[in-house]
Amino acid sequence: MSKASKIIVTMLLLTVCACSASRGGGGEAAAERAPRGTRFINSDEAKESATYKQGCAITDYSNLAQADGVNWAWIDPGTKIGAAGPIEILKVKNRSDVTDAALAGNLQQDLEQAFERIGKTAGRGGMKVDACIYWVQRADTSRAWIPYAGGHMMQAAVGVEMTITDPSGRPVAKIRHDGRQGMAPSETAAVVADEIANFVRKH
Repeated sequence: MSKASKIIVTMLLLTVCACSASRGGGGEAAAERAPRGTRFINSDEAKESATYKQGCAITDYSNLAQADGVNWAWIDPGTKIGAAGPIEILKVKNRSDVTDAALAGNLQQDLEQAFERIGKTAGRGGMKVDACIYWVQRADTSRAWIPYAGGHMMQAAVGVEMTITDPSGRPVAKIRHDGRQGMAPSETAAVVADEIANFVRKH
């Protein structure tokens, strides 16, 4: 094999490794691969429920589809979830396999501040948000070797899902989203909270 051919083969192998390694991003990677409109139940992420847990805030995933701004979402067609008004964030649960005593509380505060930033007011009498953390991956510098993606993949990752209900208790939105940014899960959780709030504001 010529030197040029060896270089081409090596580059192809590195590309394959990078694509395979990116699966460590959970829904983040699944959403990148999924064509627009793909339903969650047909995704790779849905098939890996032992790692990317399901059922902690969403009970029915059948209408969850790839969305613009978050990985997966469903919104009641007749509801403007981004409208101003009171919103109550119920106690956030950490159902991941990673113990972090402060993470759920930090995410709850992040969600409250993020929703206030988009024009909602914290309090009862309006929508309610039932949210949980379904997946956490601590930062790991050993992942820095991953070709083309190491700098990103070495950072901490957090996955959050939620159901939003109206004052009568009727579900009006379901959102499932993850992110990877920063060296502490709480840093990533703040980013995920902002991205979810920005998505809600648009809808």
